Amino acid sequence: MPPLGLLTVAALLPPEWRLAFRDLTFQEISPADWEACDLLCVSGMIVQHQGIIQTIQEGKRRGKTVVVGGPWAFHFPEDALAAGADLVVKGEAELIMPQLLESLERRESGKVITAVGHADIEQSPVPRFDLVDVNSYQNMALQFSRGCPFNCDFCDITLMLGRRMRTKTPRQVLKELQVIDDLGWRGNVFFVDDNFIGSPVKAKGLLKELIPWMGERGHRLDFFTQASVNMAADSELLDLMVRAGFTSVFLGIETTDVDSLVGAGKMQNAAVDLGEACLKISRAGLQITAGCIIGFDQEKPGADQRLLDFAIRTHIPKLFVTLLQAGPGTELWDRLDREGRLLSHSYENLTNQTGLLNFVPTRPQEEIVEEFIHLYERLYEPGFYLEQSLKHFMDMEPLKVKKPFSLPRLFEVRALLTMFFRQGVLYPSRKQFWKTLFAAARKIPERIPFFLSLCVELEHYTEYRHTIARELRRQMAELASHPDGKEAVELWSTKKLLSQNSRNRSASK
Repeated sequence: MPPLGLLTVAALLPPEWRLAFRDLTFQEISPADWEACDLLCVSGMIVQHQGIIQTIQEGKRRGKTVVVGGPWAFHFPEDALAAGADLVVKGEAELIMPQLLESLERRESGKVITAVGHADIEQSPVPRFDLVDVNSYQNMALQFSRGCPFNCDFCDITLMLGRRMRTKTPRQVLKELQVIDDLGWRGNVFFVDDNFIGSPVKAKGLLKELIPWMGERGHRLDFFTQASVNMAADSELLDLMVRAGFTSVFLGIETTDVDSLVGAGKMQNAAVDLGEACLKISRAGLQITAGCIIGFDQEKPGADQRLLDFAIRTHIPKLFVTLLQAGPGTELWDRLDREGRLLSHSYENLTNQTGLLNFVPTRPQEEIVEEFIHLYERLYEPGFYLEQSLKHFMDMEPLKVKKPFSLPRLFEVRALLTMFFRQGVLYPSRKQFWKTLFAAARKIPERIPFFLSLCVELEHYTEYRHTIARELRRQMAELASHPDGKEAVELWSTKKLLSQNSRNRSASK
């Protein structure tokens, strides 16, 4: 999907400026682009820092004024300046723009502009969707709210966007959707909110206006988003989401270990039966992707089997599992730093699923890594995954909204043909594939497009689970042969022992 932040920044710039947009995940800045460019605005996340730095350096080599923002710059503004950026913006663009334009007018350089407070996004403009070729994307992106009312210690969202939920008005959201619709988009729209239901009252207000808007346009869009698991307690909210066109949701499950949830500050999960909550959400008609983490301090051995049991109980086919990594600026990072357990203060190796824990865990890292690898091997074994996918859709109530038939796009046809050839002909699991597909056609005919979509996604995970195993075992071998790595583990073990002895002495006194 296109980076919504930059498109919003574009809408905040003076209307007389000539703008060009390049998505460096699949596009390049051509010589003609560089020639026409006076000002280069770069944004990205921490995992994209290498590309951001290279773009800054190339911009300066060509004599351009460079402004950098986004999550990486928020946490590491000095690194952006060191790379050559003229101005670094830290915070929300709606608040920063007047200062930025003034600094550009004065030709200032070597400056960090920091927002004070958080923006009133009811004043935020419609992002410049017209700058992108919508046909280059699988999903479009839209924002309804910013912030999250919870305070999980491994998350930096509240640091950047606050705990007070701020929302756009339903009129703003419908206006943005109309722009996307007018550009000819027919497909998925991702509400990028970190917690779409952070304000249930505001979310319901939007959904009640979205339902008739979608009905008037023949339900030609599908929505998905991220939310907290407490949505299961609100049947009206679930019903409204499904009738408004939401088909799936990413839930932050994290772990089934209550002690780990409490330790991470995720009390909203610790207070409910996560399995029953997920079953209620899926029964309402929402496909679930469960975000999970292995490596919490309070975690006991066997985390892989417990998450696998959770997947089997809930019939959720997709668990997006990561090893715990402390992110800069989070409470987790600060605590581990105080305890002397951070293995590095660098963000160089922060990734999602192919990077080791960046701190010394309370149980052997090798044990944690092997559980992680085993979990991916089992979850995305084709036969198991296909069975889970079918059961997931069979759990759901009948569709509440009938969508009109629409011709698939060329890349979708190509993906389906590739999937049918590989899973139906090449793979050893081909008999299981055809058996499950015919069962799906018989038992969930109205949800066949969604089932096929999960089959296509299996193509990614079938190979990626091997990539995860190969990369993590390579890094573990390097760590085992690296003296500093051994010393860090030994040092933490000594500190832990001394600390425990000290607590014992205090207790005896």
